[in-house]
Order: sequence, then structure tokens, then C-alpha cells
Amino acid sequence: GLMHAKLVAVLATLAGHKKDVREEIFDRIDFLVELRHALDVARDSASAARAEGKTGANIEEVRRLFRALYESCACLTIHGEFKESLLASKRTLKSMQDLLTAQDLVEDPQLAFFYASIAYNLCRSREDKVRPKNKQFPFNELDDDDLNAIEEFYEKMPAESRPVKNGEVDAGSGELAEKLRAWCVMQSGDIVRRATDTPSSPASANLIAHLGKCTAHGSTRVKNLVALVLKFLCAEPSHRRFVVSSGGVRTLLGLIDLEEEAASDAARQALAQICIVTNPTLLSYSEQLDSVRPLVQMLEHRHELLQFEGAMGLTNLLSCSDELRSRAIQGDAWRASRDLLFSDNEQVQRAGIEAMCNLTMAPEILERFADGRCEME
Repeated sequence: GLMHAKLVAVLATLAGHKKDVREEIFDRIDFLVELRHALDVARDSASAARAEGKTGANIEEVRRLFRALYESCACLTIHGEFKESLLASKRTLKSMQDLLTAQDLVEDPQLAFFYASIAYNLCRSREDKVRPKNKQFPFNELDDDDLNAIEEFYEKMPAESRPVKNGEVDAGSGELAEKLRAWCVMQSGDIVRRATDTPSSPASANLIAHLGKCTAHGSTRVKNLVALVLKFLCAEPSHRRFVVSSGGVRTLLGLIDLEEEAASDAARQALAQICIVTNPTLLSYSEQLDSVRPLVQMLEHRHELLQFEGAMGLTNLLSCSDELRSRAIQGDAWRASRDLLFSDNEQVQRAGIEAMCNLTMAPEILERFADGRCEME
């Protein structure tokens, strides 16, 4: 019952913080089976409390157990070896996903943070570098390219001469992360299957819908995590349509102006990648209009990849309607696209030309040429 589930939560907390303790616990019990049982008991207890109309105090007691279980899961999913085991035990993975309802995420900011942290840990690999902020000179004056060069230099040094990295853990291989990302998007035994889905169709990605709830009521750091998770999920083109169908575009549009540059860039890049492969008519009218500004802004980003993807996403979006083209022109898309022609990267140049081609369908641009106001072009 609940007492057993609480005991498992304590063991999970201990396992998440120390390797030798984790190994001993895993040796003594079938931890993933026990964890799944604890998650299921917690979920059933919450459902029963709601069905019986119990007081907020009863709900809060169950949510304390939720928080304990999710906090320990967030610590454990940092480690690649645990994620390997979790992938092999999909029933436990599914129980972890199904523990919370949208109401829990809306009403409890801590649960929203733990949920987003677990999703982020599952989707990240050792190749996805996360650099802590360093405000000391000279690191505060270095960009990503400079830091990459320093890391490559360190890798070439003899092992005994390399600087020690504090708190480094192995998040697992890229292949493992890809499998877990696919699971996050294409969950088996989903709980939000649409009426139009056939039994053989992929499951609706309720994880993405839950992440949307997290951002609607969560803290800034929750939003930063969700932006990075959606970037991971959109890296695979076949996943993007499920992100769209699960409300991911509206979630991304709420993250494009985050103060954290890495998170803001992640949200914009994921949005651009979706617009590249998605028929714009599948987006709602407001999503189409709201996507124009961030895509135009990407054309002036310092990284060529984001310039290229922003231009390609904008090109596809501009094919939809005169209103979208007018919105882009008002946002200075014509000049921004033209400036890409001076890039050293040929692919960026071509993407800029393609965007300009679609903009020429707008009456405003035709008038400029007719009036002789486009001498440079």
C-alpha cells in the first residue's frame, strides 16, 4: 500500500545520490518493479481521493509522495546506465509518465519542475553538452565556438594533464537518447488517444501536452527545460508532426522570448524545424501569424544554422497567404532575407533567395519594384 510506496520513494532518493548505495539497492531488490508498483499505488491513491471528494489535505498527502518519487526519478534519470534499464522496462517508464494529471502540473509548481527535469534527462545524451554559466574572466567573454575549441584542446592533452571536471556524469549514448525521444513522442498505451486515431496509429504524445501545462504555470527554469526538451524531440523530422498535433507549436511560441539565450534559441530552432516540414495550413490561424516574428528574427542570428533553418521555415510559411507575407514584410523580412545573400555560406544564400521569391508574391513588394524603390535588388 502507501507505506510500501513511501519506502520505495526513500530507497529511490538514496539511490539517486550515491553510486555505491545505488548499486547495493539494485542488487538487493528488483528496483524497477518496485518503483513501478510505488508509482501505480500513488496514482491509484490520488484517483481514489479525487473520486471520493476528499479534502485538500488528503490530496496534498498523496502529492507529497508524488514529489518524493519524482524527485528521486529526476536524480536517477541523469545517469545513462539507469536510463538503459528504464528503456528495457517500458512498463515502469509508462507508470512514471502516467503518474500525474494535467491538474497536478497546473496546481503544483514543484511537480511541474520535476516532470520537466525527468523529460529533459531522458532526452539528453552525453553529446548534448551543457555548460554551466561562468562569470569569471576569460570565460565570460567566450562564445560557444571558443569554448568548443578549448574543449577540443583539452581532449588532445594527456589524460593526467587534463583539468578535473567536477560532478560529471555520463548521460548515455546518442542512440539511447534517440530511442527515449521516440518513446516520448510515440508512447505505447497512451491515455489521450484522439477519436480519429485508428488502433494501429501512433499514440498521441501526452508528454508534450503535459509539458505545455508545465510552461503555462511553471517557473522560468521549467520553461527553459521544456524549450530544450522540445528541441531534442524536433531533431528527428518524423517526430515533428506529433509535436504539432499535441499542441507543441503553441507551447514553443510561449518560449521564444525567454531571457536564457540557449532556451530561447532552442524554442526558435524547434519552431523553424517544424515549419520546414509542416504544411502551414495544419497550423491554426494564430499560430501562423505568431510564428512569423521569431522566424524573421532568426535570419539575423549569429549562427548560420539558425539563419538557414529560419529562412527555410519562413519560406514554407510564406506560401500560405498574403496576410502572412504582409506580416513578414512589416517585420522587415525583405531586408533580412536580402542580407543573407551576402553570407559566406552558399546554403544560407539559397535559403535567403527562396524566402525573397515567396515574398515577391506580396503586392507590397511588386509595388516597390514598379516604383523603382528596389534598385539594389
